[in-house]
Amino acid sequence: MMKLWNGIRRWDMGLSRKNRDAEPGENSGARLKAVEIELVCFYEYCKEAGFSAVEMEVICWPLQSAMRHSALRRMAKITLAVVLLVAALHQLLQFGAVQTHAMVLTRILIIKILPLWDWRHSFYDNCLIQNPLYQEYRPGITEEDCASCETVERVDHVRDTNFDFLLGNYLSRDAPVIVTDALETWPTWSEIKSHRFSFENITQLYDQNGGLSEPIPCMTASNLRISSMDLAAFLKRIKNPDFKNWFVHWQNCDIIAVKALRKLYQKPYFLPKTVAPAHYNWVLMSSGYTSTIFKQIELDKGLIMLAQLKGSTVFKLNPVNPCDLTCTSLFGDLLPGEMLVFDNHLWSFAYYPGSNLENVGILTETAWNNKMTWLQ
Repeated sequence: MMKLWNGIRRWDMGLSRKNRDAEPGENSGARLKAVEIELVCFYEYCKEAGFSAVEMEVICWPLQSAMRHSALRRMAKITLAVVLLVAALHQLLQFGAVQTHAMVLTRILIIKILPLWDWRHSFYDNCLIQNPLYQEYRPGITEEDCASCETVERVDHVRDTNFDFLLGNYLSRDAPVIVTDALETWPTWSEIKSHRFSFENITQLYDQNGGLSEPIPCMTASNLRISSMDLAAFLKRIKNPDFKNWFVHWQNCDIIAVKALRKLYQKPYFLPKTVAPAHYNWVLMSSGYTSTIFKQIELDKGLIMLAQLKGSTVFKLNPVNPCDLTCTSLFGDLLPGEMLVFDNHLWSFAYYPGSNLENVGILTETAWNNKMTWLQ
């Protein structure tokens, strides 16, 4: 045993001397190859000496430990370098000029790779990786509830209606309906009817009313990647008639902003006073946007009404789980002056703007209980 340790010491000293005496400019690959040859010779020597695998592991433990520590040090250095690089980039991006240039370069890059990879579908998806086993589920919905939508295959159009008729034939049956004359009592009806309603009606309201410009919208989505904080600046940009190929929708959940937007609309004539005013409202706008990818909007459970003030909107109502197994998805087009009315207890809502040059819609969310209303 002592003879073996003496041999190991001589081998180790010889190896250290070779590495120490190596020329500074010597190729590292050649040095590694020399070390590898030495290790092979050492292994053959131990093998001839008749040492077992366990004894070899004990003998080689110092070498393995040194290699392990070397790998850990290398990993620590790489991790530290990455952390410092990310921290430096984060600090640089705090400067407005650097942030703007970074956004421009990123936008150019993703446009360049578009022929190689069409990322637009992933851009608008809620999930980066789709789970084929996932289905939207709303607590409290059973398969028995789905009986009300099993025979709903289209969205009817009605006019000159009243609440009892809508409740008995549609809302209490979870069937959507389009009221074609719902906007004729609105203060903006003359502009809507003559197609003079425009983005300017929205931007002026925000410019002149602090109740709209100060609160930050709860949800904002656009192909321009704007955030809720950027909405005021975005509304200034759309005043330029050459600014096209965009869509945006946002939700007002601050009570001051909700009330301020009501200057453009009012409760439809067919709703009784017992139905509370909308607690949230949305604005949907677009200009020259031709994509046919549906934009999902997450809505609170209740009475949903989408009014078309200008242009058109293509909508899709998907039955939620478990009703998606027995009920059919509904599609439709909403034209100026029309209003889509439905209880979203069994339906999820998605849309994309029509191919018109300009599209404007207002969506409202109203908390209610159709069963209680039906009993009244």
